[in-house]
Amino acid sequence: MDVTRNVNESGRTPPLQHRMGICQWFHFEDYESVERTTSLLRDLKVRHLRTGISWADFLRPGGKEWYDWQMKQLAHFEILLSIWHTPPSISEGNSCSSPPKRLRDYADFIDTVINEYQDQFAALELWNEPNNKLKWNFEQFDPQWRKFAEMIGDAACWAKQRGIKTVLGGMIPVDHHWLNLMEWHGVLKFIDVVGIHAFPGMWWADHPNWDWQQKWQGWNEKVAYISEHAGGRPVWVTETGIATWDLALKRISKYELQVKMLEEVSKSNVSRF
Repeated sequence: MDVTRNVNESGRTPPLQHRMGICQWFHFEDYESVERTTSLLRDLKVRHLRTGISWADFLRPGGKEWYDWQMKQLAHFEILLSIWHTPPSISEGNSCSSPPKRLRDYADFIDTVINEYQDQFAALELWNEPNNKLKWNFEQFDPQWRKFAEMIGDAACWAKQRGIKTVLGGMIPVDHHWLNLMEWHGVLKFIDVVGIHAFPGMWWADHPNWDWQQKWQGWNEKVAYISEHAGGRPVWVTETGIATWDLALKRISKYELQVKMLEEVSKSNVSRF
């Protein structure tokens, strides 16, 4: 079964606007960016938007009021809502990338998000780049991934009971060993979609764990590789592209390469990107 095919029942490829979305994070209380972005996305006729709620920011003074406003402004779009950032005050390492001291707190926060915004998003993405140590400090706090699996498993189980579609936060690197570990820990039985990230040609050649243009075999190869381990679940590319900032030249550049990267993923057989 090809879980990444992008044809509908009539055998036709869905329009690009049904498959392609934009990823945009909004900083705490940056009202201007939200208003500017929503205006531009409407002009571009974008339907799908991936954004997030920072668990840590939500608990700041004024946090709930900020996210109430943000979600109302985004009502025009179909939202993939990413939930991460441990509040430092309740984390093991006093940082947003370390586990909460009480792992069930994340599921409790997911319940809060569902109660507050259930009608304002289409799916929940549980964490972001979990196998990137800058987003989840597994080296120091969770080398066996037991804490992450328990935390996400509880949250995904509860979301499923509440009738919410769940996406396992985008892997980078795209690593079937990590996905198999999540399966072994029992996380995937509550997950609807597996998310992946990839940025071919974006980083320095000696930077570990990313995708290099000289080793890149194309999107269909990348998606087919991880689909074999996704247990029949759809695979979504929840983050891709390339920064326009040129590290070597130290200036804004690479616009044509950015367009090329997006054109390549649009021609692949991935169902959502």
